[in-house]
Amino acid sequence: MKLALMFFSVLKMPIDDIVACSVAAEETGFSHVTIAESFYRDGFALASAIASNTSSVNFGTSVIPIYTRTPFQIAMGASTLNEISHGRMGFLGLGVGYRNRTEQYFGIKQAQRLERMREYVGIIKQLLSGEDVTYHGKFFSLEKFPRLSAQPQEIPIYFGSSAPKMLELAGKVADGVILNSISTPEYVKFACAKITDGARSVGRDPSKIEIAHSVIYAVAEDSQEAIEAAKEDILFYLSYPELDPVIEKSTFGAEVLKIRESYLKGDKEAALSLISSEMLDTFSVYGTPGECRERLRKFIGRGITLPIIRVSMASREKRQEKAIFLRAVESLRGWRPD
Repeated sequence: MKLALMFFSVLKMPIDDIVACSVAAEETGFSHVTIAESFYRDGFALASAIASNTSSVNFGTSVIPIYTRTPFQIAMGASTLNEISHGRMGFLGLGVGYRNRTEQYFGIKQAQRLERMREYVGIIKQLLSGEDVTYHGKFFSLEKFPRLSAQPQEIPIYFGSSAPKMLELAGKVADGVILNSISTPEYVKFACAKITDGARSVGRDPSKIEIAHSVIYAVAEDSQEAIEAAKEDILFYLSYPELDPVIEKSTFGAEVLKIRESYLKGDKEAALSLISSEMLDTFSVYGTPGECRERLRKFIGRGITLPIIRVSMASREKRQEKAIFLRAVESLRGWRPD
């Protein structure tokens, strides 16, 4: 079963519980556990704790923002995790990160995104090559950086992005993409076309590029509870203007503007009430375990090769995160896409 479980960056769940849920995901048959990083926890350190308590599940980062780490730190983190897990580093997911977090929390201005991402990928690939590295670029220059390992480390690099030009760049230099939790069938088709254009422009085979997708996944025996949880996550993502390229490929433009307006005014309940059943069906997988399994099959029918389960929860204040994650993991025991 090719299926990933994500622990998102703002999740304040105890690390012991995250490890326990990862162990359960491994036992249930998940192929990957992925760790996001933003501002709360160190992604590589958390993944290392999980690696020390598992034996077969692979690891991914979905995603590590490039502006808050140098390419050397990212390469060293990935190499170290790969060694700790005995070669289970499945992919290194990179993104530019949300602009407001980068600028507000870290005081770093995002500029020249495409050029910077291209340079990061070039440096990281060389650092993982098993050789000393000399590199002179626009943002970084280094002389004879000591090799990180005796042998090359074949760690695929994925881009976490929704922007058209970044998707084209992924087709040129990356091994895969991780589409955001908000998308539509039309957007996935558009994204795949951009990736294909980029790949073909440099003579690459686009069919070799992984199409991963973070999936809002809300499961409960009570369908209404699942709906409420899914709406919380949909609202979270709709509030970010970085996802406008997705919204523009949907019929929800006017609705999203109203939702954002209510949310920015501080009326969260009004914003949630504006999320329609059609939006729920388009943006999320939700319902009872049986409903979620079927909806996930339809979701990946958009052309996704690696679904990444982003567990929804509406009641974080009740400290039920572990139970909710375990319920989601168990709901997908033995799941197959066909």
